[in-house]
Amino acid sequence: MFGLAIDLNKRMHGLDVARAIAISLVVFAHSLWISDFFPPVVSWLMQLSGTIGVEIFFVISGFLIGKIVLRMLEKEDFSFLAIMDFLKRRWFRTLPNYYLILFINVLLWYLIYKEIPEKLYLYFVYLQNLTQTSPDFYRVSWSLAVEQFCYIIGPFTLLVLVKLFPKANRRFLFLGMSLFMIALFFGTRIYFNATYQLTSLVDWNQSLRKVTIYRLDAIYYGFVLYYLYSRNCIAEKMNSILFVCGVLGIFILHILIFALGIQAENHPFFFNVLYLPLNSISICLTIPFLVGIKLRESLFLKWVTLLSIISYSIYLVHYTVILHAMKVLFPSNSLRGFSLFGYTFVYWVLVVVVSYFLYRFFEKPMTNIRDKKIFN
Repeated sequence: MFGLAIDLNKRMHGLDVARAIAISLVVFAHSLWISDFFPPVVSWLMQLSGTIGVEIFFVISGFLIGKIVLRMLEKEDFSFLAIMDFLKRRWFRTLPNYYLILFINVLLWYLIYKEIPEKLYLYFVYLQNLTQTSPDFYRVSWSLAVEQFCYIIGPFTLLVLVKLFPKANRRFLFLGMSLFMIALFFGTRIYFNATYQLTSLVDWNQSLRKVTIYRLDAIYYGFVLYYLYSRNCIAEKMNSILFVCGVLGIFILHILIFALGIQAENHPFFFNVLYLPLNSISICLTIPFLVGIKLRESLFLKWVTLLSIISYSIYLVHYTVILHAMKVLFPSNSLRGFSLFGYTFVYWVLVVVVSYFLYRFFEKPMTNIRDKKIFN
């Protein structure tokens, strides 16, 4: 399929659809940077669509990584070495692409601005947005920092709990840890709300949504979801109902925000404390149904699967590499009408093509090396 050895029968088609939607929402949101002449309603939708897209990725990641962590926890040989093996595999999946695109970003930044980005060293250890948002350089890296910290904090917290409570049910430890993390980082947003005065949705994006210490709960919703799913706490006949509730929840939430004129600066508690968890919970409701979906082989399924598979590459290159370079070479701020549509279309095509080649000739070979267990 598209020159890639992919067995469609082994894919989770529903999750592939969700990933394809998520990455499309993110690229759609960042297309707002192309021009100042998108209609106001479209601009508002574009701003929030990126948020929804990233939250979908967080929940899916939590669900799938939660499965791996729980299975690792239940084994008798769960230990520091087991966690390091888990991290080694995760890092070999994520770090090569991350560092390659980091290098390209540095090169591009230097060619354009004739300077090296400030505090570049922080990006090598994912500390660029630990307590404050990262600067304009390599903007998309913020969510990767959130995921990396979750990969580290969760398993090592479980290791401590196993040492402290060796006879405790490990599944309950997994659930307790996940709920504690959600409560803890929910609390950090309450603290933020009490100590910071928002000025706009952009300010909220930069000061809270993209800061690691306020966002770590996002992935642990997926952990809790996997626990409930693995324990058959969710009746299969309820999956479709929950899916509809989840989709309606997302739509109704944003319709109400728009209809009631809820703004970040006027309703800070809603945006700081409630908005992101409501999205996460709504997305969680859709996952059990999506996990069970199997689609017939078709051109639609092939394209959805392709977008899902290359979504990590798309995420890394679409904004600070491709769009940044395009805007420097072909300024677009004043475009409107057909010219704006054409520029946006070319941008989207370039994103898919470049990401496909990045995946095929770099990301996939790197994961192949990992899967050969050279490092075991």
